[in-house]
Amino acid sequence: MDKRRVLPVIGGFNFRDIGGYTSFDGRKIKWGKAFRTAGMADLSPEDLKYLEDRQVDTIIDFRTEAEVAKGPDRVPAHAVDINIPAMDFDRTESTVDYAQLSKEYDQKGYGYLNMINNYEHLISDEYSNIAYRKFFDLLMTENKTLAYHCTAGKDRTGVASMLLMSALGINEAQIKHDYLITDRLSTEVVRNKIEHMKAEGATPDEIENIHSMWSVNIDYIQRSIDTVKRLSGDPITYLQDYLQLQPADIQLLRDKYLFSEPTDKQ
Repeated sequence: MDKRRVLPVIGGFNFRDIGGYTSFDGRKIKWGKAFRTAGMADLSPEDLKYLEDRQVDTIIDFRTEAEVAKGPDRVPAHAVDINIPAMDFDRTESTVDYAQLSKEYDQKGYGYLNMINNYEHLISDEYSNIAYRKFFDLLMTENKTLAYHCTAGKDRTGVASMLLMSALGINEAQIKHDYLITDRLSTEVVRNKIEHMKAEGATPDEIENIHSMWSVNIDYIQRSIDTVKRLSGDPITYLQDYLQLQPADIQLLRDKYLFSEPTDKQ
């Protein structure tokens, strides 16, 4: 993995640059313009100074208002923190403790099926469409360096990354590769979550469901990709039909976020 991919942030996890992926026209996503991450509530002063030095001036928070109240973002100096909930409620149940788990968690396979449904909702629900359109509006604003996140940086953030990379002409294989990096960067967080739930008395089925909810699975992002194709046939048509992006918007995004690597003269 490119050493520029993962940011040295110690008070958070799954903090990374989406730069370097190759578009269909050979251009690459610029480094240092858009970062995806998990929650930003526990960033250290050193983390905030690092992000300030990286000129991060816009934070997009896809969490619900209830999640934000539990853990407000810590943001670098002079940055704007914008809450754009991508779900009308936290379908991922990513902030609940054992006592708050819904009774469905004792049903085998509930976690996996719930996540599959969540990834479809993020593409098909009007509420999510409106949120992601606002995300694109901010992406198109001049001279912005953005960090966007939810709680674990994998579901709402993962779909946002898929939509952005699709707009930039990044192929499905690279989108899936980026999505699965979360698995490597979240191992300790997921393990600690599972150990805590075991200590609270969670049953094996509950543990399996919690793991499904907190982990990434290629089936999840595939459901989003398949829903895009079912609704519109291809990603660009989907962005036009459901997020109301115009061809000029797509071109603006590509001009802003893609670059051509210099070639050696023969």
